[in-house]
Amino acid sequence: MLFQPSLRNRPTLWQSLSVSVLTGVALLAIGPLAAQTQQNVGELFASDASVKGGVVLATSGTKVLSGSSISAGEQTATLKLERGGAVLICPSTTLAVTTSQNGRQLMLSMNTGNLEMDYPIGAASDNLLTPDFRLLLPGPGRLHLAVRVRPNGDSCVQSLSSNSSSVVVSEGMGEESYQVKPNEAVIFNGGRISGALPTHESCGCPTPPPSQVAKVTPPPAKPAENNSDPPEPQTHMVVDVPFIYRANEPVNLTENVAHLQMESKPMSFEPVVLPPPATSAKNAKAASNHASTGGGKPEKPGFFSKVGAFFASIFH
Repeated sequence: MLFQPSLRNRPTLWQSLSVSVLTGVALLAIGPLAAQTQQNVGELFASDASVKGGVVLATSGTKVLSGSSISAGEQTATLKLERGGAVLICPSTTLAVTTSQNGRQLMLSMNTGNLEMDYPIGAASDNLLTPDFRLLLPGPGRLHLAVRVRPNGDSCVQSLSSNSSSVVVSEGMGEESYQVKPNEAVIFNGGRISGALPTHESCGCPTPPPSQVAKVTPPPAKPAENNSDPPEPQTHMVVDVPFIYRANEPVNLTENVAHLQMESKPMSFEPVVLPPPATSAKNAKAASNHASTGGGKPEKPGFFSKVGAFFASIFH
């Protein structure tokens, strides 16, 4: 039996070609993935904005990736750019943002609404596209610009205070162009360069309405208690009942006292005494003679003596 050296550890020509092909396929597959890597445009700060596209949630805000679209709600959204500066997306405005691979150039696109841009720009130029115009934003310098686009095509371009670059506005479907210089504001009526007119109106975000704050009147302060104030008057029992006395009728004190009325008035006793019925002269003379002679039995206590003794027994 003859033994031949094994060829397993020696690659054949087919094996070498196979490895080369697989390596080439892998490199071709990695290439598109690298090309599809999205650059970070900036960080979005907003209370009611929505984003379509690639985002990365961060602790401070939402990082927006290249190719995303931002729609502001009722509040202005702020996009802080990765390269410095910011773009204000005014209420009810949608902005699409794309950046180059090196992040040095921005391609912005809007339909209708308002924008404010405030950021430094290098030697490369940025672009802003609207339905009717293309705005070339050249550098180097600082870009501070406000743009407004209305549904009827009227477009306003305003150079704000710190802007140092001239903006070239050209028609998207024509050859005419207009240069908006620093400290200048121009409105293009009907989406045409030929309708350009200088303006003094603001092209940026509208001023938010003043906040309505409900005014509540505080209740009056409760006065502090003053110990020097006089004490409240105390309630006294008042007895108000008529006493009728007739000399020829017996006195029933029990019935009179049972009908006493209690009121909050100063205490007073005011009995009403009716005069005795008239007596004949004969009876008066006999009474005087009896008194002068000192005869007869001792007199019984009178009515007022009985009344005083009764009330003395009640209040003592």
